[in-house]
Amino acid sequence: MIGTGWLLDANVDFQKGVLTLWIKSARTTRGYSYNFHPSIFVSIDQKSGIEWTNKDLLRTVQEHPKVTRSKIVQRFVSVYDDVMRPVLQVFTTPDAHWEVARDLERLPNTTVFHADIDPVQQFFIEEDVFPFGRVRFQTKGEKIVELRCLDRREDSKYAAPDLDEIGLEVFVDTESIFPRMEDPIHHIDLFHDGKTYRIEEHDEKAILIQFQEAIDTLDPDVIVTQGGDENVFRYLTLRAKLHGLQLTMSRDGTPLKVMYKEPQSFWQYNQIVYKAGNQVMFNGRIHIDQKRSAYYSPQGMEGVIEGCRLALAQPQKVARMSIGTVNASVQYYNAFKMGILIPSIKRNPEFLKTVTDLAIIDRGGLILQPKPDIYDNTAECDFSSMYPTLMVTRNISPETICTRAECPYDYKYCIDVPEVNFRLCDRKRGLVSKSLELVVQKRKDFKKLIEEGHDAEKYERMQNTLKGILVSCFGYLGFKNAKFGRVEAHTAVTALAREVMLRTQEIAENVGFELVHGIVDSVWIRSGEKIEYEKVLEFCRQVTEAVDIEMFPKGIYRWLVIPSSRLHPSIAPLNRYYGVYRNGAIKTRGIETRRRDTCIYVGDCQKEMIKTLAQARNKSEFIELIPAAYSVCRRFINKLHEGNIDLRDLILHTRLTREPDAYQATSRAAIVARQLVENGKRLHAGQQVRYVMVSADSESPMRRVRAIELLDETTRYDPEAYAALCLRAFENLIPSQYLQQSTMTETDEAVQVTL
Repeated sequence: MIGTGWLLDANVDFQKGVLTLWIKSARTTRGYSYNFHPSIFVSIDQKSGIEWTNKDLLRTVQEHPKVTRSKIVQRFVSVYDDVMRPVLQVFTTPDAHWEVARDLERLPNTTVFHADIDPVQQFFIEEDVFPFGRVRFQTKGEKIVELRCLDRREDSKYAAPDLDEIGLEVFVDTESIFPRMEDPIHHIDLFHDGKTYRIEEHDEKAILIQFQEAIDTLDPDVIVTQGGDENVFRYLTLRAKLHGLQLTMSRDGTPLKVMYKEPQSFWQYNQIVYKAGNQVMFNGRIHIDQKRSAYYSPQGMEGVIEGCRLALAQPQKVARMSIGTVNASVQYYNAFKMGILIPSIKRNPEFLKTVTDLAIIDRGGLILQPKPDIYDNTAECDFSSMYPTLMVTRNISPETICTRAECPYDYKYCIDVPEVNFRLCDRKRGLVSKSLELVVQKRKDFKKLIEEGHDAEKYERMQNTLKGILVSCFGYLGFKNAKFGRVEAHTAVTALAREVMLRTQEIAENVGFELVHGIVDSVWIRSGEKIEYEKVLEFCRQVTEAVDIEMFPKGIYRWLVIPSSRLHPSIAPLNRYYGVYRNGAIKTRGIETRRRDTCIYVGDCQKEMIKTLAQARNKSEFIELIPAAYSVCRRFINKLHEGNIDLRDLILHTRLTREPDAYQATSRAAIVARQLVENGKRLHAGQQVRYVMVSADSESPMRRVRAIELLDETTRYDPEAYAALCLRAFENLIPSQYLQQSTMTETDEAVQVTL
């Protein structure tokens, strides 16, 4: 029988030792068996000095009871190799892949590859299929004997299956501040097609039975939870077990079993991140935990779908992947297709460097330090994916770094890297640069579709998915555990980026612009007279031609403010600015309205101040409106002292940078964490806590703030503490040279300004 449908997902059937492919047709979603054998590669260490040949290895491996077959093939053992070498390819059943890999790693003087590339991902890569792609398949009974993908991974405009989705929320009947596993279920809410279905009975067992019946009846493709990995499903399984029930969430009838695993806290991109230990995944059905997913949005699954097409991995894994892991998966796909073996651990450590070498090359991107001021006749121009484009167009990859003093190819393939003692080789395509080509191109395509008005919201979510991946690709190149990373390649990107920024500055000055500010991939240019859009376009065109990276105008400002640093007023923070475009749109970066740790009330206060300042058409009018903005600030402060502000608008957020018991200072985060732990809540580094300031200057640290979980009708906020935040929000808007704070008192309604 021949049919077509959407490949929804795939999983390993450990009982049958095969893969199960879940295909969604117009009427139903059904699972089919597919006979696929993942493989592991084994290479002999040539430097071991032991007489151990590939034929000896072949005979040894074939004795393993879980090995189906093996053969000697030619592969690139390292990304740096120019010639393929003979290695042993070992095939297993999907259920035995990890067991065989562990056994092979015990063999002396050998290296195992592809051990941690799971069977399902190998299937997607080898067969060139991916979740949510259309497939044509031929079945024989319950088995698929032939499969072909009808979609192309490279396509930017494509159809997606119509997924049936439900939301799930469990409410606990408890008298404690924090629900416990011992507390019974009060009711369960299911959200489907804009409706809420409440399952509520006096008997907890009846609630669980009705819940299971609802899942079976609705038969959703996607189940969305808040904290399903960490708590929800573990709680449900324990409550069901108490009543002698087994919940079934997978379409193949597999009982829901959730074993508790310790969570992890780790540093990522200069902040500590918390990750739940459990990962609850279903067979034939997709579980999205919104607390864990960087790619799912409340509006749809577009981010997850696009992530699956890039990473060629299971949807539930993609939804939980970090952007670095997606980058790695894209590289694995290309390595597989290029015949490059994927090691279990990184095998190319950084070369030793002198302190002098480090001082020369480890300099990062070029930043043009701005002066705090109010600027008019200013335009903002951005490079399109600057670092990723450099990696693609300059062929930057670990194996393209050439550190040899003399080039064996007479320099005809060499790309010079300024200020460093190595070059780039363009003789062959680098793995990393090739992997980024598709991501860069698809983001351009999505932006074009948005500009043309083709389902703009959908493609905006998809291009944001790719933006996150591209933002991380540069950092991942220098990540110590990246299997295809290399510090020298990371350094080459920043060196070339500095050259691009210097060339941009030169072009700006040649066409009559002054560079006010420049950071990584954005520049702010200023003209002594009214700035013309056509002139800005011409500037961007010249830069694009000169550096081979597209630059485009972001907008022309009526005025742009780069405020002063609070500690050093003569210096401007690099990532803090705001302004009003000529069309009246307001742009803010780095100030309170953009910060996640700002409470709603202070954010609203600053927004109102900016709206007042936005009435200005130029710098002079802006200065005249500073007292009016301060009056707005005073109005918000006076409301605080009246005592009628909703506590929900005063909630502050902070992330724990360490375990609660590891804090030594009495910071707000430490106090809130201690309050919550004392009341039975488990907390870890990387988790966020929320609180209200109740007596910020109290001698007793525990009385200064209160966690929101502990708020009650007697709780009163500290008006002076929040007034200070409002005043700071005002100060962070005005460069110090235009502001004298000595006249600010509670009765003053004006500020002194200087021109």
